[in-house]
Amino acid sequence: MDAAQKKFAESAVVSIALVGKGNVGRAFLRQVVGARESLRRCGTDLRVTAVIGRSGAVTAIDGIGSSALLDIADGGSARREEKTEPLGWGRITAAIAEASSRGQIIVDATAEDDADAHAAWLERGWHVVTANKKPLTSALSQYDAIMRDCRHGGAQYRYESTVGAGLPVLSALQDMLATGDEILEIRGAVSGTLGFLCSACEAGLPFADAVLEAKRLGFTEPDPRQDLSGADVARKALILARLIGQRGELADIETESLVPADLVDCDTGTFLRRLATSGGEIDARFREAANRGQSLRYALTVRPDAIRVGLEEVPAGAGLGSLKGPENMFIIRTRRYDANPLIIRGPGAGAEVTAAGIFSDLLRIIPGISSRT
Repeated sequence: MDAAQKKFAESAVVSIALVGKGNVGRAFLRQVVGARESLRRCGTDLRVTAVIGRSGAVTAIDGIGSSALLDIADGGSARREEKTEPLGWGRITAAIAEASSRGQIIVDATAEDDADAHAAWLERGWHVVTANKKPLTSALSQYDAIMRDCRHGGAQYRYESTVGAGLPVLSALQDMLATGDEILEIRGAVSGTLGFLCSACEAGLPFADAVLEAKRLGFTEPDPRQDLSGADVARKALILARLIGQRGELADIETESLVPADLVDCDTGTFLRRLATSGGEIDARFREAANRGQSLRYALTVRPDAIRVGLEEVPAGAGLGSLKGPENMFIIRTRRYDANPLIIRGPGAGAEVTAAGIFSDLLRIIPGISSRT
């Protein structure tokens, strides 16, 4: 056996179970396949042992082959290996256990309410990487259970992509806190959808037309009210707040909705048809801000004692006012970074960058696994 073969044979095996076969999950699989050879040369053998979606699971204890993973990533199902019956969380855990090995990492690329599942996985000693905001913004008792099981089980729990997709926001905050810094304030425009809408309205497009254009471009959910409600931004704000020590609940957050009050309860088609006659108040706010030399941005503000989410007037062309389209920005002011805050800016949405955030979290776990295998 030559040196290269010996190194490959001695590679640390890292088993990955992916839960969620949507756009982010499929992008993650493509990135894993693309990185496999380079990681093997560095002594890490990534094996995807389970891919689990709404309809069933594909499992292989020795790892699913690259061609099968790419088939799944392209929308196929690798049916020769698939168990097609729908799976609940208990059966998902059992399916992962069937194909698991030492150093198991579970990637949650769903948008499901699965806080109890996260706690159960961590209690087993399985590492969890998640892009799913709901477990982290569940009831405080469930959040505490996740963090407790992470500490007691010795597993890592990483969730960078829940807030900034591929932007290194949470890791920066965690490093600051770990080195004794004090977070004074986090401000951010953190929704690509709402960022696009604000830029379009600032350029003179009526709010209703901006919403229709965002929907046409695929920037919104099928029902744009899910974006316009501000609920997603509120979840990100709560994740940040809990990270810096707040003990609040999602319902405690003051969140401004951009959905006109008379269109909250109608069906999606009616909402889209009637928005042109109900969105005038928002158009007026953009005009008034422009007359004062200001811009409007949908932003979050997180302080140790308060959280706010909604439209905010900011100086045009500076800070949050300099953002264009779906770009995100986080402005972090701490005891050390007070006069000159830390600014993190870039794409904060999209399947590829979110998957890259997941992959980065996964790579941070691997050295700890390798040292024990």
